[in-house]
Amino acid sequence: MKSIYRKRNTVAFTAISYFALAAGFALFGIGVFNADWALNVKGYYILCIVLITMCCIVVQKVARDNVEDKELQLENPRHRKRNTPAFTGMSYAGLAIGYGMFFIGMYNADFELNVKGYYIAVVLLISYSAIGVQKVVRDNAEDQDILNEQSSSSNLQQDTAS
Repeated sequence: MKSIYRKRNTVAFTAISYFALAAGFALFGIGVFNADWALNVKGYYILCIVLITMCCIVVQKVARDNVEDKELQLENPRHRKRNTPAFTGMSYAGLAIGYGMFFIGMYNADFELNVKGYYIAVVLLISYSAIGVQKVVRDNAEDQDILNEQSSSSNLQQDTAS
């Protein structure tokens, strides 16, 4: 009996990942747009969220690549790693710097505690959902390649059987 490959992410998980990221950006944008801050302060927080989002995506990619590379090197010792230790370190450092900039700004800001909590919650939502979207994109691309390969091999088997 031939096993059928099942995709790793459901349509619902894929949709909620994209929705959470879009909702996080919308909430952050609404908060910054409506804030009574100087333009340079708004720019600072926008820069922080862009840096954090990009670094979350890169760290997720690097972490997954490194785990996959270790597994592949067990099978083939000549397998070339996709990330250098310097790139891995820089990705984690970038994320730490982004969070550091954001939390230092929040700590020193003259905002009410509920406003600080709002922005911290939204940044955490964006961080988690950016990682989720990156995972979904990569999983779905890999799954589609596997499904296409299975489909083409089953078509070859059907053609040879006829």
